[in-house]
Amino acid sequence: MLLNIIKMNILDLGCWKGKINGAFGVDFVKFDGVDFVWDLNKELPKKFHNKFDVVHNKCVIDHLGNPMIFLQGCIKYLKKNGKLILIVDNGDYWRYHVKKGTYHATLWEKDDPDHKETQHKMLFQMKHLTNLLELVGFKITNSYYYNDYDNLPLAKKLFRAHIDLFLPNYIGKNMMKIEAIKP
Repeated sequence: MLLNIIKMNILDLGCWKGKINGAFGVDFVKFDGVDFVWDLNKELPKKFHNKFDVVHNKCVIDHLGNPMIFLQGCIKYLKKNGKLILIVDNGDYWRYHVKKGTYHATLWEKDDPDHKETQHKMLFQMKHLTNLLELVGFKITNSYYYNDYDNLPLAKKLFRAHIDLFLPNYIGKNMMKIEAIKP
């Protein structure tokens, strides 16, 4: 059987230290694997417009000061019928509301206290993001909640998820994934 392999141009925005293999990685700091250093609060230069089949970003938009500029850029970077993959923390996740609502905000402050630009600026609910994506011109093709610890061994997963398992997805899952296309 002959397989038809298509090489896709993938833009990994906010790739940090875990860029997708074969992707072009952009982040605000030069880590291994970052191909272009850029402040994602600003639109990328025009040479990146209409160039990519897929724009991927994981846990980026909640760290930015203006999500609309970021999303408007994402649609510009994609070719016609290109796909956006947006993965972000679920603002409704119950753990983010413990400790008087500071649990989520302090997660990154512990990792990098001297760099406010890397820390969380806001939380989103699924409906917020789907509305924003549609507002800038995307067509939503898929959206769902999941836990970033779903692939852990069962014992660790149960330890972490003992309460989450009994809650509805919108408050018992800590992540959201939205897939959309540029019409």
